[in-house]
Amino acid sequence: MNKFIFFFTLAIIAGIGTLAFGQINKAKKQMTLYNYSEALLTLNKSLQREKTDKREATLLMAECYSKQHDVQRAREWYAKTIEYGNPNPATLFNYAMVLRSCGEYQKAKEIFLKYDALSPGDKRAAVMAGYCDSAVAWKDIPPGYEVKNAATLNSKESDFGPVFYENLLCFTSDRMISKNNNNKYGWTGNNYLHLFYAEPINIDDFYNDFKEIRLAPDLFNQKYHDGPASFNQNFTEVFINRTIVYRDKGKKDQDKIRTHLLKIYNSERKNSKWTEPVPFFLNNDQYSIGHPALSRDGKVLCFVSDMKGGYGGTDIYMCRRENNKWSQPVSLGPVINTFGNEMFPFLADNGDLYFASDGHPGFGGLDIFISHQMTDSTWLQPRNLNQPINSSYDDFSLCISKNNMNGIFSSNRPGGLGNDDLYLFRRLPEVKIVPNYYLSGYVKDKITLKPINNATVFFLDQEKNQALILKTDSNGFYKTQITPGKSYTVKAMQIGYIADCYLFTPDTISKVVERFAPRDLLLDMLRKNRTFVLENIYYDLDKYYIRPDAQPALNKLVVIMKENPVNIELGSHCDSRASDAYNMILSQNRAESAVHYIVSKGINPARITAKGYGESQLVNKCKNGVPCTEEEHQMNRRTEFKVISGYDDVKEETINLSRYKKGEIMNARLLPDKFFDICK
Repeated sequence: MNKFIFFFTLAIIAGIGTLAFGQINKAKKQMTLYNYSEALLTLNKSLQREKTDKREATLLMAECYSKQHDVQRAREWYAKTIEYGNPNPATLFNYAMVLRSCGEYQKAKEIFLKYDALSPGDKRAAVMAGYCDSAVAWKDIPPGYEVKNAATLNSKESDFGPVFYENLLCFTSDRMISKNNNNKYGWTGNNYLHLFYAEPINIDDFYNDFKEIRLAPDLFNQKYHDGPASFNQNFTEVFINRTIVYRDKGKKDQDKIRTHLLKIYNSERKNSKWTEPVPFFLNNDQYSIGHPALSRDGKVLCFVSDMKGGYGGTDIYMCRRENNKWSQPVSLGPVINTFGNEMFPFLADNGDLYFASDGHPGFGGLDIFISHQMTDSTWLQPRNLNQPINSSYDDFSLCISKNNMNGIFSSNRPGGLGNDDLYLFRRLPEVKIVPNYYLSGYVKDKITLKPINNATVFFLDQEKNQALILKTDSNGFYKTQITPGKSYTVKAMQIGYIADCYLFTPDTISKVVERFAPRDLLLDMLRKNRTFVLENIYYDLDKYYIRPDAQPALNKLVVIMKENPVNIELGSHCDSRASDAYNMILSQNRAESAVHYIVSKGINPARITAKGYGESQLVNKCKNGVPCTEEEHQMNRRTEFKVISGYDDVKEETINLSRYKKGEIMNARLLPDKFFDICK
């Protein structure tokens, strides 16, 4: 069963009549209707014909298998597509995703980086490449759970969506109901989803064998999809996914295809009987809502939706019930939701949220994560449950027992009986481990935001006063190991650029192994005749001496000149509120005062020239006689420096970045004086 059935649950042709298509066009139409199983049969026939566009047919085969989450076959067909040469970027990205789901992390990383080079505006590939490194590092973490296939529960089709129901296990499956049932779902070629019950042989023992499986009461199973379901603690209320087709309803597109989206229904048990399910108030034909997860007390409902305003493909939302009325949905926010797909939430008795995601750091496909709500709007950073619960394949739809010691989840990993199988797990005694934590980030041009290759990154451990030397790759990417709770200073440099840096202290609460820098390091190019404004250079009225609050900005200019062999002009500007002649003299005095300060810090006076511009270069309308606010006048009272000659004109020694080798660790005292002061 495709996990992303969530988006489009049923598509049918609206209107009467059919058109004659070539084999490939016919397959495309079938794919538009989500009939991927039929499209594969059509494409196989097409590939046997000599005049077929085999390149296009091969790509469509790969896409069909990818939509069905048959990653092994998808990998095979994407590889054939690549062999034709010049694949488009989207094909590269999809191929890399499939390779990652097959556990081929190194090859997947290479393809992700190729895509990143072709599509620099799409940050997903660089993130996924980092996830590949994380997956390799996590393989050495000792397992926290014991996992086994629930063989007696599974079929040759898809079995997922487990939830505890009284002393039974309720789950969702598209297995065959009877030999006379020919109602097939075109996406998978199997039956529509229905709910089933299974009773453990030993009461409350959900880790061992089960008795005979039976179909849930007819009330819960209609013609199209039913399931998964979620119950309250007394099993008197249920929320359920279902697709109901009405003759004149459903969303039509320009090709007259009507799509019936997934919706939520709920029912109450009264006098031992379930009432007729009623639609949830958010149901509509503009977006899907599904995968309901009801809290034990029935006051909170989490669900998944692709409604507008989300962070990615599908996000998790929450509604609260007060006075028997549900609140408007609230997104769980960017800590939980990502650029990918978050789905299959489960609310444990202790308030923990379990969910599946392909956007958080994981092993590939969907992984299962755990988080906890701290306040109404804040959540702990999700933690990957690691192997053996997670694999490079799709792992999802987990429910856990009251004591949090055992539970059931679904996976399409190899070795199962069907497309998706149910797996039983129980917690192992906890083993204390200290994982490795990493920080990664990017160095870019401040103006163009293009990556800067071979930039030198000085990674200072403030506690040890030692700097690790890093070098960026062709994507401007750097990465290093860190210790939570320690404070670091990170400074990036490249020849011909003004350095940039930040301070960073990774928290000890978050369990995320792979962390990202708080921001990109942005280097400003020092090209000839370019002018830079020095911020926070202030003078008292009619004065030109350097005030203490102006010294930090001038100290930064001192560092820039010590690190870069350039000659500069330091210019001072006034507003228009005095005579032109007076302002020219005042600005010249201020410029010379700033130059004297910089020279006093060790800069050769031959490298810096003072220039007063008075009010001759105003940046706004505030010339003589024009009324302006104090803020507008302040914009004109500025100090700037301009590069007036380049590297070949300066003979004295500045910092030589080539002497700092990647991986070298050096005492910070061996670096130039006050090397990290601009970071404070």
